[in-house]
Amino acid sequence: MGDYDIQDNFGETDHVPDLFCETETAHDTGGGVFDDITPDDLIVAFFPCIYFCEDSQSYFMLSNNNRKLSDTEKIERMFARSGKRTEYFNLLVKPVGVCIRNRLRIVIANPWTMPHFLSAAFLKPPSVIDKDRTIRGDFFRKPTAYWFFNCEPTVGFLPQQDKEVLTACGKNGESRAGLCSEERSMISPDYALNWICDFVLGKDQHLEPSLFD
Repeated sequence: MGDYDIQDNFGETDHVPDLFCETETAHDTGGGVFDDITPDDLIVAFFPCIYFCEDSQSYFMLSNNNRKLSDTEKIERMFARSGKRTEYFNLLVKPVGVCIRNRLRIVIANPWTMPHFLSAAFLKPPSVIDKDRTIRGDFFRKPTAYWFFNCEPTVGFLPQQDKEVLTACGKNGESRAGLCSEERSMISPDYALNWICDFVLGKDQHLEPSLFD
């Protein structure tokens, strides 16, 4: 299968289709990239969180909106953002629906800081919440929720704490890594492997390529 993404910033993505369009097609008529996926494959989808996360939720409070605007202008902007949130929510639910229909395994990943829109408005509660990703070797703590559909997370945990810990404010609090920055969205190779070991394979982490032979 390889990896699919809507962008290819590092020149390493195997396939770069319009995934939103592919999702709409698969949901409405079938076909597209989902036809290339089998029940033996596992989809891990890192869906954009911009309309679901804590910052987005606070956007709907007059006190947290653009202070240069009148309350009437703020409310109009809220209507527009609410419409975009609905659009993205539909785009999140549709691939899950396609996978349920086609009996495909899928894991949805999204940041998990409160208040979070998906905490009370999604198909089911998260299957796993990784509250501190640095324990598994990632660069940032980044609490993350994972929803497993047509599969269940396994358990095989061995903490790894030899990575330098970063937070949303950057290394040692010296500089800020923006909440939507590419830097903060990166996943360390250690975390990727450890996550697969813990939640997909149910094995202790062994940072060796032979693990997947």
